[in-house]
Amino acid sequence: MKKKFQTIWIVGASSGIGAALAQKFHDTPTSPDQKIIISARNADKLRDISAQNPNMTPIAVDVTDPNSVKSAFSTVESQFGLPDLVVLAAGMYSPMKLTAFSAETIRSHVDTNYMGIVNCLEPLLSKMRAERSGEIAVVASVAGYRGLPNASAYGPTKAALINLCESLHTELTGSGVLLRVINPGFVKTRLTDKNDFAMPYLLTPEQAADYLYRGLCGNNDFEIAFPPPFVRQLKLTRILPYPLFFKLMRKLVRA
Repeated sequence: MKKKFQTIWIVGASSGIGAALAQKFHDTPTSPDQKIIISARNADKLRDISAQNPNMTPIAVDVTDPNSVKSAFSTVESQFGLPDLVVLAAGMYSPMKLTAFSAETIRSHVDTNYMGIVNCLEPLLSKMRAERSGEIAVVASVAGYRGLPNASAYGPTKAALINLCESLHTELTGSGVLLRVINPGFVKTRLTDKNDFAMPYLLTPEQAADYLYRGLCGNNDFEIAFPPPFVRQLKLTRILPYPLFFKLMRKLVRA
């Protein structure tokens, strides 16, 4: 049975998967009076999107600033009440080769991809636990399954998110709050356009949004991961012993 969400808050909705998911919910609402809140740092882009979609309300937020997150959450709550579904899709990505290894680059990824999500989870978990209701979906990545070449800034932040969600999911059992993790493969965006290597099973943001929509509305599984063939291949690498795993990774680097 398809789930119904009256209020949906998507953080990281100015572009990429977040924007496509907001559009998918707008075009295929789950309830007659559904409301969609879209948030990101780019207030101008949010206004442009909402101007074309009257059912979307823009609320700017900088996830790296805890005060900005708390202010945005307060605005959402005062206008709409506690959201039924929150999708935390804010993030950044820069490929980083060994020759360009940089603490600053890694720090920026940690601040946005990991601590940015943590900053959002703090007020959300507190209020949802008190109300014993709500669903949160955190966008991580299949890149968090194992350490991949050229992903030493991005991959560890996604691995940390998966680990965090696993920990919290267990502790939230019986609380009335559902926490889920989303692990997409390659999705064509301005971020992945930086890659100088072949991206297998590359999806459009709209295709990724379709996977997400079906998973969010159709079940309560902890993980929503796609596309299936790529997910199966990468999950297989998780059980490979290190000698085989590193041999495979060296082939990828040479390719």
